[in-house]
Amino acid sequence: MTFNPFDNLVKEIKTKMKSIIADTPYLAILDLNGKYYYYDKQLDAQKDIIEDFYKNLNINIGQYSLPISAPLGFFRISENILVAIYLEKGQSGNILLFQGIVKNYTPKINEYIENIVQMEEIEKNAHKIIKLKKREIPKSLEEIQCPLLRQQYKDKKYAYNEGLVLKLCDGEKTIAEIIKQVKLPKAEILSIINTYKDKGWIEIITTISEDELYKSKIIGKTYISATPDISEKENEGDIELYPILLEKYIDKKFSFEEGQVIQFCDGKHSIKQIAELTKKSETEILDVINKYQLKGWIHIETE
Repeated sequence: MTFNPFDNLVKEIKTKMKSIIADTPYLAILDLNGKYYYYDKQLDAQKDIIEDFYKNLNINIGQYSLPISAPLGFFRISENILVAIYLEKGQSGNILLFQGIVKNYTPKINEYIENIVQMEEIEKNAHKIIKLKKREIPKSLEEIQCPLLRQQYKDKKYAYNEGLVLKLCDGEKTIAEIIKQVKLPKAEILSIINTYKDKGWIEIITTISEDELYKSKIIGKTYISATPDISEKENEGDIELYPILLEKYIDKKFSFEEGQVIQFCDGKHSIKQIAELTKKSETEILDVINKYQLKGWIHIETE
């Protein structure tokens, strides 16, 4: 079952409707071309009526209609969008009780549809994107990111291993160079940098611009995935990575496609599981996660 961004929103709307009357409401959200953005299968018996209504539309924006032929209500919430409501117990007059709820949720419904339309347009025109010329690029973010321990924290007391790492975080040495110089496991070094970055004590200076970074398609290995390379694994089997969106960024707005991935970045779902849930490739998942790792919004943990 594919993810529909309207699922949670409609669930919220129905909860408010049920608080008014006990009758169970079922909804459809569609445009005047007959495209459904949300559809309850319980409306199957009414689908012919719904489709006849939008093809012969006779109400203006903000108006409603209650056909005599069925316990259905139609609300035209914008130039191109209809909300159809069906009541299980068949009392069509009660649908008018939901008029205020539909009005209150109209901005959010329109916003969701606008985001979906924009994303579909981007996907439709994706083949037009000009391919960039090949050039020499770093192999991983570790080669272009230089951690800098902020001045006010340089005189703090640290555990011995932390001190070995932090004294090299001068904003000039890359993470790759620090890993090479410090005789500690790579995973431990990355974990130390991660810890103090999340606390705000370390900032990351990147040797190339963010635009150049994404044009060069650097994915997969980022400094905040405190995970050794395949060759460095001590145990057999793959190491599962669990992305976590930091709490202060949970209410940020994301594109529809990114939101499909971000919703599962809760530390409970591995990258592999997110790929299965969203029906996307692991490379696509990593594209999104790496983007927000670079911004410092996502932290990665291992099993």
